[in-house]
Amino acid sequence: MSEQMWSEEMLDYAAANAADRFDLDQDEARDMVGMVSEALEEGGDAVDDAAWDVHQHDTSVPGEDFVEDVADSLGYDLE
Repeated sequence: MSEQMWSEEMLDYAAANAADRFDLDQDEARDMVGMVSEALEEGGDAVDDAAWDVHQHDTSVPGEDFVEDVADSLGYDLE
């Protein structure tokens, strides 16, 4: 397994932002940030799949918005 791209502190920061923005429990947000960060590392279709997975995990969360928010928090350019 390769070393992750972002530090635990950065992932926690992204989770705190997501928890506030999407009205989530901190632990739930951190789990979903983990899914998204892995997809960002993989790239391509994995990012779209993560948006779908996030929405399936919590249907009150718009997956694409969540992925964009996490990417911004991590300094990742989705373009």
